[in-house]
Amino acid sequence: MLVATVVLLIAGVLVVSLAGKLRSRASLRAFADGLGDLRVIPGRLARPVAGVAVAAEAVTLGLLLWPGTTAAGMAAAALLFGGFTTALVIAVRRGSRAGCQCFGASSAPVAWRHVARSGCLGAAALAGLVAQLAVAAPPFSGAGGPQLVAAAGMATLGVGVLVWLDELAWLFGTTTPAR
Repeated sequence: MLVATVVLLIAGVLVVSLAGKLRSRASLRAFADGLGDLRVIPGRLARPVAGVAVAAEAVTLGLLLWPGTTAAGMAAAALLFGGFTTALVIAVRRGSRAGCQCFGASSAPVAWRHVARSGCLGAAALAGLVAQLAVAAPPFSGAGGPQLVAAAGMATLGVGVLVWLDELAWLFGTTTPAR
């Protein structure tokens, strides 16, 4: 059930991420502008890199969900989140005050919690890849209804925590509200 839970977790995060970026032209433009504001890449490359990032997320999602390509999807997710983690580390170390545009518009500046989120997703993808290679069976095969419900429940909780990380940090008093 580990692989099924990880597939559902990463797929859920990618769906929310893509929806936040692709809901309108303005959202996609804000994501591209946000990449430039992070000061990780030259501003002139922000739009092409944004397009590549969105395409990589969509391809990774497809690989995770398409029968027989789960291992490739996990490997792609590990690479994708590894790249995001690296970019966020650079942005935080450079003192960027740009908002994290991971799930759409946000005024909360990038912080170590965003690095941790991406790192955790990358680690989950690696764990899922190892587990998938070890069992060599489709992620949802051999599981009964209660096991699938448990996997979906854990993944949904994980998606909620990861997507609303900034709000949870504010709620529990570890940050000030974004303005």
